[in-house]
Amino acid sequence: MGGDKTRIIKHLILKDNVQIQELMIEFQLTKLEVRETINNINDSFNKDVIISSGQAVYMTEAAKMLCYKKIFREKGKLFSHHEFETRYNLIIIVLAVEKKYLSLLELAEICLVSKNTILNDMKLIKQDLEQKEIDVDYSRKHGYVMKGSEFAIRNLLVTAVKDVLRSLAGRILLEEKNLVDSSKIFRLRKRLERVESRIGITLTDEQLDELPYIIHFVIKRAKKLDTKWSFKIEKYDIKNTVEFPEIQQMFWDYDFLTQSDLLYLSLQVLASNMVESALAITDGDEVSEATDKFIDNIEANLAMHMHRRNELKNKVLLHMRPAIYRSLLGFQINNPLTQEFLDQYHEIYCVVKKSVKPFQDIIHRELSTEEIVYLCMIVLSWIYEAEETETIFKAVVLCQSGTSISKLLLVTLQSMFPEIDFIGAYSVRQFEQDGEEVDFIFTTVPINDKRATFIVPPILDSQTRIDLRNRVQGEMRNNSDPLVRSLMKVIKPYIPSQYIDVVSRKVCCLLAKQNASKVQTDNGSDQFKFSIDNISIIKESIDWKELVDISMLPLFRRKSITQHYVNKTKKVFYSNYNRMLIAENVYLPHVAAKFGVKKMDFQIVVLKKPAFTPNGEKVKIVVALAPSVENDHVPTLIKLNNLFMDKNIMCQMMKEENIFTIQSILNSLGGAEDEFCKFVSEGIN
Repeated sequence: MGGDKTRIIKHLILKDNVQIQELMIEFQLTKLEVRETINNINDSFNKDVIISSGQAVYMTEAAKMLCYKKIFREKGKLFSHHEFETRYNLIIIVLAVEKKYLSLLELAEICLVSKNTILNDMKLIKQDLEQKEIDVDYSRKHGYVMKGSEFAIRNLLVTAVKDVLRSLAGRILLEEKNLVDSSKIFRLRKRLERVESRIGITLTDEQLDELPYIIHFVIKRAKKLDTKWSFKIEKYDIKNTVEFPEIQQMFWDYDFLTQSDLLYLSLQVLASNMVESALAITDGDEVSEATDKFIDNIEANLAMHMHRRNELKNKVLLHMRPAIYRSLLGFQINNPLTQEFLDQYHEIYCVVKKSVKPFQDIIHRELSTEEIVYLCMIVLSWIYEAEETETIFKAVVLCQSGTSISKLLLVTLQSMFPEIDFIGAYSVRQFEQDGEEVDFIFTTVPINDKRATFIVPPILDSQTRIDLRNRVQGEMRNNSDPLVRSLMKVIKPYIPSQYIDVVSRKVCCLLAKQNASKVQTDNGSDQFKFSIDNISIIKESIDWKELVDISMLPLFRRKSITQHYVNKTKKVFYSNYNRMLIAENVYLPHVAAKFGVKKMDFQIVVLKKPAFTPNGEKVKIVVALAPSVENDHVPTLIKLNNLFMDKNIMCQMMKEENIFTIQSILNSLGGAEDEFCKFVSEGIN
């Protein structure tokens, strides 16, 4: 190729959007000669490597690489000098990936400057990196080496690679310095395209262009590193996601990569530019404040106060910090029991989903179903955690599932069997190592043990709970020794010492006789049934300030509440009514049972002509509540929460004139959705 052609191509590679006038001056050509030269160049490549647009010409990055490989790679260097910014990035890259110390002379040759210039550069670079907690050491014998947090060094490396790629002819620069292998870049790009289809993501053109280079350099850094490293991301449970195994498979032939390396590479594939901001959010106060609001929402929706609130907050935070991190970065947690949970506890899922808005406000997107289900398990286990009672037997739960699932199973069993002291949930290996003395073992996996063992699913449906209760109570009857020991412990101080053995045998015989004649019954309680007395249809307009008095009046007349309860509700509701909104246009005036509830009760008030709050919001339905001290109202309230979230049902209730039809709607929420309420009733009782 002629001299002018080669020089014009070089000029265009190293610049962007060059004017034809500039080429005329630079190469002393007429406009016609410039256009003819460009046409000749394009003809020699059988394609338009140089594109003309009006009075400007330019080359795409792909065209620049094509011309470089054909003309310059074998014939000489394209670059004659580098500005400081380029030198900065080159030094960062080579210090991070080369398997040796680099001397001043080596760095000078790479950057095409004198040793004095590099010496000045290194002083500036050292000062800059100190702010990033990275140090560059120098010794006359060995040269320069980079030290510091491996996570920080890799982030610095990735940033430097991106800066080079986004500079003019950046890819060519990396090729010319022999820092990349084009065949490996091509292979990594193809693997990324396969990962896209497998995990259902769509990388931008920029990502697909840059990621092969970023991954290439991170792998080179990993290969250089001969010490173990870890970083903060490990606590965010990325391994247990849908995406991680697929991305991990992308590096099947890089056997030197550690789990930390693979986790870091996964972050680069999905959301490299959000890692630092995601870490900042999950470690800040924002998530803690959102957790308080989330618990407030749960309490408002269920008209209850969460016991040991700080402990619950810590439990939620343990899940939500990694959940928010995963959501921001695009990872999807893998929860194998999601569908089974939704089938049985759909109603509590809807309440929790409605309450997670504070978290979604942080990440500006919806939490996945899997993440919400894990939250449901935490909330559900906390609501129905059994109160401490005098226990007779001791048991353990063995479970291979996640922590939230184990906790849910544990508290389910605690609520079913208050006479059993459940010492905790363990893996089989942990239990065998610890060797705890227990009477019963509840396990989700078969084990070989002489003690009474019950194999149970991770989530217990209604029939399973009934069958399990019968089996466990049968074992209790057959094993009266713990009960005898418990009774004797209580009455021993009141028995003369010479009669203790006699009394013990008598108690044992008495229990045996009672157990032989005992008839098994299920202790499940019925749900609240709405009669027509629990429903009011008001056709005339009512004033906002009359709302509590009118809705509470039927409860007062039924002697379910005192006047003090009405007065207290008015005071709290009118100052906090926004917190008592359980669905659009549906309000729940109430206070704690201690302020004058005599018995649990509900009154559903349908306003044919909506009332209006002080801020202009409509009030179409009021659920006046007399809550139970034992939270017996919660199952019904959960149903009502979800009932009023259904716009079709709301529309039907607002149009309906027949009170019996409304009664039917309120009492006909059975079927699969009743499984949760059966669970609740059994737990509370």
